[in-house]
Amino acid sequence: MTTKTTRREILRILTVAASASALGLSGCDSDSNSPDPGPTQGNGAVVPSEALFPQGVASGDPRPDAVVLWTRFFESGQQADATLRLQVSTTENFSQLLVNHDFAARAAADGCLKVRVTGLTAGTRYFYRFLLSRNGDFLASATGRTRTARAATDATPVKFASISCNDYIGRYFTTLMPLLNEDLDFVLHLGDSIYETTGDPSFQGGAAARGISFDDRNGAITLGSAGSTYQAAKSLDNYRQLHRTYRNDSLMKQLYQRFPVVAIWDDHEFSDDSWKAMGTYRDGLFEELDEERRRNAEQAYFEFMPVDTDLGGAQGALGVDRANLYPRTTLYRKLRFGRDLELFLTDYRSYRPDHLIPEDAFPGGVVMDRAALTQYFAPQHIPYEAVRAQFSPYLDIDQPQYAVYKQVLQATLTQAYVNEGIDLGQAALRAQNAARGPVATTILNSLLQQYNAAVPPAQRVPLIPDALIATLDTGIAWYTLGKTSLFGSVGSRYFVVEKTFQIYADWVQRTRGLQTQNAFGDAQLGWLSAQMAASTAKWKVVASSVSMRPLVLDLTNPALGVPAPFNQRFLLNVDQWDGFPQGRWTTLAQLTDGVVILSGDIHATLVGSSSLPPGPHHSGGSAFEITTPAVSSASFRTLLANTAANDPLLAPLAASLLPMLDQLIEQGAELEYVQTTRPGHTLLETDPELFKANIRQYDPQVVLNPPPGSAPSPQREIRFSFDGVFVTGDYQQG
Repeated sequence: MTTKTTRREILRILTVAASASALGLSGCDSDSNSPDPGPTQGNGAVVPSEALFPQGVASGDPRPDAVVLWTRFFESGQQADATLRLQVSTTENFSQLLVNHDFAARAAADGCLKVRVTGLTAGTRYFYRFLLSRNGDFLASATGRTRTARAATDATPVKFASISCNDYIGRYFTTLMPLLNEDLDFVLHLGDSIYETTGDPSFQGGAAARGISFDDRNGAITLGSAGSTYQAAKSLDNYRQLHRTYRNDSLMKQLYQRFPVVAIWDDHEFSDDSWKAMGTYRDGLFEELDEERRRNAEQAYFEFMPVDTDLGGAQGALGVDRANLYPRTTLYRKLRFGRDLELFLTDYRSYRPDHLIPEDAFPGGVVMDRAALTQYFAPQHIPYEAVRAQFSPYLDIDQPQYAVYKQVLQATLTQAYVNEGIDLGQAALRAQNAARGPVATTILNSLLQQYNAAVPPAQRVPLIPDALIATLDTGIAWYTLGKTSLFGSVGSRYFVVEKTFQIYADWVQRTRGLQTQNAFGDAQLGWLSAQMAASTAKWKVVASSVSMRPLVLDLTNPALGVPAPFNQRFLLNVDQWDGFPQGRWTTLAQLTDGVVILSGDIHATLVGSSSLPPGPHHSGGSAFEITTPAVSSASFRTLLANTAANDPLLAPLAASLLPMLDQLIEQGAELEYVQTTRPGHTLLETDPELFKANIRQYDPQVVLNPPPGSAPSPQREIRFSFDGVFVTGDYQQG
């Protein structure tokens, strides 16, 4: 049966109620009770035909009485509407049907079909399949297996796994194999279920057989340089193709068929290091705001992922209209699993503000001058003169006596911007905006040296003399935060100087308001606070796509021999919560004592506790956090190495320091364990007394080769338990 579709119908979640007497419900997109013998009662044979369902089946967001079931239908090289029958049973041979109902899988939704089945029994395993009626027989998908959540009074321990960051390009999902042998209540996916790029050389590559070339190449974004280009998804077709390819992987398909999946997104479902509808590929070279691209990414995500984000009503179709996608999307939600576990699923990317340090900031620009520093330190009763020497000298280049410096700075910056690929008019405008007001003398003298090296001796300009510099006021310039290039992620999203950034971030929040660091947005933060307060579960688990604990690289030890100005403490990744220190503090204050945070994103294993500031639901306590390793993506150490290699100032240090990365990352009360090279996953189990974690780490080579015949053994297995106050571990660092 085919019908005309509207945009409202494209992303529909359909609902059907299970019934012990459901021998033959039928009716396309309806709740008709017309008689129908059903394939198990009629003469037609059920014939396995998994090729018609190339991504298999999936289930997700289980509740005590409901679960979402999913499939995608595709046939003969073309997409067409099809009427599929969903069958649900408590027996694998479908001898007794609880659901036997017809639905339309529509070409307008790329053949995807999502059905919410209600009226189920808590803590019960169900089997399900989708059928296509043809020539008197029924062509069948693979049989899926799912389990409803346990009732809120059920004290049975809950066992689940957390995974994140499964990059397909050049890599295999081998680390998932051991999970297929587990008996899990569900799998928690913490984000980066796809990667939007087809071969970003900064982190993608490996096995040649694992590549993707977009069918809609004209609809994609082309990145890279001449002779070495790759693409990023932009069109709806691009994003759908990524989901199809990733979910067609044999291991991923098996995982979704065996366990219900509970998922949130991070950045790569849309765009690397994104915030709201903004990309960051060009590092500020030009604006990358693209709301239609964001909506394309979200539409494909909701089509392919078995998430249940609309809980209104018990029967009938529930629309997720494209008009209700970004900026109206609501992905955050909660799920209850038995007496002891409640899961709070958060959304870090949809509401967060821009990174506090712009990628296109001119390194010599001064963001906190003497007046700002004086104002900042006054409440601490610290006079400016007491801290003056800790910051960077600057001069007001608009003063008449510095006119020649202003002229040279504008000319030098104009050429620098042209060299970055900006047309002359825009380059001159950028240079004019940068060469004004307070400018750090360190950067100014560096540019003067470049200018003098390029002009005849008669045109050279003397550098700012040390005697003058000693008399100047000081402040915080972008370069004293770590920003050393006109356009770049170093000093804006990565390798940020901790000391000056903490001051700057605090000052921004004080002078511009809380919204500069409110990554969850007011509505989500209020929801989280209220739901935390109302929860009766022993274990309140917050699923965060990015880590909430500080990640500091300490290069201050003289024995390391790190030269100035690099012998400092750096925040390694301010794209995560480290980029919003006061916002992080405000968010942690909304949590309750003994909360557990599960995070991903960073392709490393991190374990520790975060101190909770006094808040509405507690007087101060701690939260136990586990950052799970990547399924297959390039390790955090590799990402840092590639980032540093592209920065001429950091590159010489990277080769000697990165092998010691795990030891150089500051560990203590908030970070007890760190490991930055191995992929893997985390097994978690709750009981009334302990929250237990078993983190399995694998040899990095396993993701570069096709999966073996049997599941590989972990290279290392570490175990932690949390009793609500204290963390104990069974591991060796390294």
